[in-house]
Amino acid sequence: LWEDLADLDVFRVDSTYYYSASTMHYSPGAPILRSYDLINWEYVGHSVPVLDFSPAYDLNGGSAYVKGIWASFLGYRKSNHTFYWGGCIEFHKTYIYTAPAVEGPWQKKAVIDNCYYDAGLLIDDDDTMYVAYGNTKLNVAQLSPDGSQQVKTQQVFTTPSDVGVLEGSRFYKVNGNYYIFATRPPNGEYVLKSTASLFGPHTMQKLALNVTSPVPGGGAPHQGGIVQTQNGDWYYMGFTDAYPGGRVPVLAPIKWGLDGWPVLQLTGNAWDVSYPYPKAPPPPHVMKPLTGTDAFEGTGLGPEWEWNHNPDNAKWSLNGGLNLQTATVTNDLYSARNTLTHRILGPTSTATIVLDYSQMKDGDRAGLALLRDSSAWIGIKREAGSVN
Repeated sequence: LWEDLADLDVFRVDSTYYYSASTMHYSPGAPILRSYDLINWEYVGHSVPVLDFSPAYDLNGGSAYVKGIWASFLGYRKSNHTFYWGGCIEFHKTYIYTAPAVEGPWQKKAVIDNCYYDAGLLIDDDDTMYVAYGNTKLNVAQLSPDGSQQVKTQQVFTTPSDVGVLEGSRFYKVNGNYYIFATRPPNGEYVLKSTASLFGPHTMQKLALNVTSPVPGGGAPHQGGIVQTQNGDWYYMGFTDAYPGGRVPVLAPIKWGLDGWPVLQLTGNAWDVSYPYPKAPPPPHVMKPLTGTDAFEGTGLGPEWEWNHNPDNAKWSLNGGLNLQTATVTNDLYSARNTLTHRILGPTSTATIVLDYSQMKDGDRAGLALLRDSSAWIGIKREAGSVN
């Protein structure tokens, strides 16, 4: 899945797999993808409809570049048929959103006065909700029955000095044991195991360190999670830093040893370029391809689209196509509201647009940009009544 979909959380509900990723300053935030075989994915929604954390997310009085939605959690609670998303915003507070389906409607349920940094959700056998989180010092918090408050939190592990930093927690219970998968950025994945309690004591083993990426030029896969298929097979999905595409997810099978530790299926210390497909029935519908034409028909944008910061909704519409009006008078691309974005597709890709510039006014710019810390654009500008 050759796109920038960082800090993934992946899990299965019945025969359907779901995937959540970081989006920083892009709105709506925390995209959700769906799959039926762990290989082919389609965008289906966003957990955070509007980034209402501060005026900076509206490009009002500043910007929120590389802030916002970092490694967060997404999970499903069978007892009340509800999806839960949670994430710490700017090292300050944790926002909880819920929905009856991944497509929505998503609503803000609570704001918890604690930063669950790089958090992973576990819903235990008794339906109690727990969150593993932290950097170097890892903690476990117990949530109230409705998931809106913190009941208690406790430090459960201190990263050894020879490992350095652990973060990116993902929290599981497998065969009666509790596991926290955590990353040592940017090149390692470790596993904490407790046979006694989710609060510990925990022992630690390495899952992967300095593993050769299956993506040419990519970094060592890390910061991922595990998921079990319907027929009992297990897989680990992490991401590889693959310039220029971003943090690209990669998948590999794992086995469980008799000692209860997971073992990643590698060749030497290299991630295989290919593995046998997971065994899965065909999808119940035709999957929406990641490439193709979008005519911007209908009443809303597809979930594969996001805005750079929150848009000014009075300055765009869908009516026989996508209609954009000037929302910010600026000579700075990074300050221009209503810049609609789409992740690039690797390892190479092209994009083509049909642009009607007849309604542009003097000073307007329109076209395509590669938007990153360094950017470039190509398009149309109108000055003194002429178009170039």
